[in-house]
Amino acid sequence: MLDKTEIGSRLHGQELDSFTCRTDDSLWTGIERALDNGFGTLFVLGEDGTVRGQATLESMREAIRNGAHLKSALMSDVCKQVDLDDSTSVTTAVLDASGRLTEINLRPEATFLPIAEPNLSHAELRNLLDAYLSTWISSTGSYVRDFETRFALKAGSAHGIATSNGTAALQLALVALGIGQGDEVIVPDFTFAASANTVIHAGARPVLVDVDPESWCISLEAIERAITPRTRAVMPVHVFGRPAPMTEIRDLCSSRGIYVIEDCAEAHGARYDGKPVGSFSDISSFSFYANKIITTGEGGMCVTNDEGLSQRMKMLRDHGMKIERRYWHEEAGFNLRMTNLQASIGCAQLDRMDEFIGMRHAIHHRYVQAMSDVAGVTFPTQMNSRCEPVTWFSCVLVPETKRSALISACKAENIELRPFFNSLSMMPAYLHYARVCPVSRSLSLSGVNLPTFHKVDERMVHKIAGIFRTVLN
Repeated sequence: MLDKTEIGSRLHGQELDSFTCRTDDSLWTGIERALDNGFGTLFVLGEDGTVRGQATLESMREAIRNGAHLKSALMSDVCKQVDLDDSTSVTTAVLDASGRLTEINLRPEATFLPIAEPNLSHAELRNLLDAYLSTWISSTGSYVRDFETRFALKAGSAHGIATSNGTAALQLALVALGIGQGDEVIVPDFTFAASANTVIHAGARPVLVDVDPESWCISLEAIERAITPRTRAVMPVHVFGRPAPMTEIRDLCSSRGIYVIEDCAEAHGARYDGKPVGSFSDISSFSFYANKIITTGEGGMCVTNDEGLSQRMKMLRDHGMKIERRYWHEEAGFNLRMTNLQASIGCAQLDRMDEFIGMRHAIHHRYVQAMSDVAGVTFPTQMNSRCEPVTWFSCVLVPETKRSALISACKAENIELRPFFNSLSMMPAYLHYARVCPVSRSLSLSGVNLPTFHKVDERMVHKIAGIFRTVLN
């Protein structure tokens, strides 16, 4: 049997229901329940309550591939014998003398605990099957339209334009605004590379500026210092879910005739001055990559309150083809479309977005409590009352000389940590645009992202905190 020190979080009583099914339950019942519990595994019980075996999403996927669903497959057909001593299982069973299940131990780190994992339930599966069976699997379909409308409303905007990914959304925004050769776009130095890449690919010049040491976002003062007669746009990035000062940025840019393009890839649901991020700008972009707060696998979205820009982006997104005249192209466009299959997942995710935001906030709060006494750990500064941040990843700053040791120590325990993305000015691709950005550089060398998803319970948080305590103290 497993040593008690290896036993994880324990489930009892009714908590066991989401991790169990009956031998006479259908294969589809098992699939949906294994998705909903977030661990992808079930214990299969007989009529007398005894454990007859264990089934995983992997075994159920294999059964589907082999056509088991054509024969009215039951869970008894896909379950395998339970090994009570399996140290690599993320769920282990405790049985009474009669073989009945009394407890389940959850041990997400038994195999590998990644930094992020999408939270997919039966709702996403049903939507996806519906879209698939409709045969509208490309970029035309009811789910695309529904996702655009509903997400734009959530982001406080009138129009949504779904795209193939978040980078494509930024690209579409720049082209729609006519930004190109000879233009400058002010971009924070502390951001993922896509922000600068899209400016370069549009033919414009990214003007890299340092970020504020408290918010980690671009500041009004940094923008003011960087404006030149060639400045056409400013691209604030709400890094790690922390909102930039958008009211001030919008007002400054409006007074100077400068466009604002918000990069909201990491900040679904964040607010500033009571308004959703994404609602302040000429065009805003979102990403739905698998590690984002809501996901479509890949996928992105532009939102805007300008109907003319909305129509232009839809036209450019679809090869430059006029919406009202098929196969008539008045300018060279792109293929940046989202599929109906992706959008079907997005619609289900959008229904659960508030749940995801609350879950991530709770995990971050646990980390703050668990590491409050660990010397050398600094959490992001609490933002003022005008800001309502969300948690994309819970993250900390640690001594630069200790970061590699922390990552290695967690890896040895099957736990992934990730360093922050690098300061753009430090990397070869952007040396031509590089500036001295000490805050960005310091953040990139000392920041660590912590696992922040549904498998990270209080026990896991304390385990990670213990590793930090050992390495840093």
